[in-house]
Amino acid sequence: MADFDENEELTQFKHWWAANGMSIMIGAVVGVVVIVGWQGWRWYHDTRAVSAAGIYQQVEHAVADGNVNDTVIKVVGQLKDDYSGTPYAADAALRLAGYYVDEKQYDKAHEQLVWAMDNASTEGVRNIARVRAARLAWTQDDADGALKLLATDHPESFDALYAELAGDIHAAQGDREAAYKSYQLALESLPPDTPRQPLETKLADNAPAAEADAPADPKSASAS
Repeated sequence: MADFDENEELTQFKHWWAANGMSIMIGAVVGVVVIVGWQGWRWYHDTRAVSAAGIYQQVEHAVADGNVNDTVIKVVGQLKDDYSGTPYAADAALRLAGYYVDEKQYDKAHEQLVWAMDNASTEGVRNIARVRAARLAWTQDDADGALKLLATDHPESFDALYAELAGDIHAAQGDREAAYKSYQLALESLPPDTPRQPLETKLADNAPAAEADAPADPKSASAS
């Protein structure tokens, strides 16, 4: 059994600490700074989100009541300027855009939708804003502008939404072939458990002439 020499071990520890102590201290300090910084950032982020939510409620209630005045518009501007990193800024812009559409103030609606398209904190909201902007352009007889918006890159999860609106526009233009292709893509991209009948009807209504005229049951057609 080896003899235990406290002096020798103490001497070895001193040499080891001299070589490694500083890096250990620096690592410990950095770790504390990172933890404190992360907690501080979370606190700051959560506090701003709570503040933005409170401000957003003013917009939500005003739009629901149809009472949008200069004060409400300034509140939306405040959310955009000071809280653009929260989801409430873009949501406020979308709500205000919807109000303007109802009031037939289409230029103002377009302005809010463009802001949301460019500045929303989440990709999903940016794409919702783009689809609504395309629909707005279409209602203003700018079908080409609407289709251009719908032709931009977007996540696959939005294929059905983009493609169905594109199909509606093509169908209104009398372009059955383009409408049929768009409806096909929309139908193929529908999420599970989503009603399919409306899209299937649109698809059938714009089927190519040969396919539309074909008998539903070839056996019954040949028998007759």
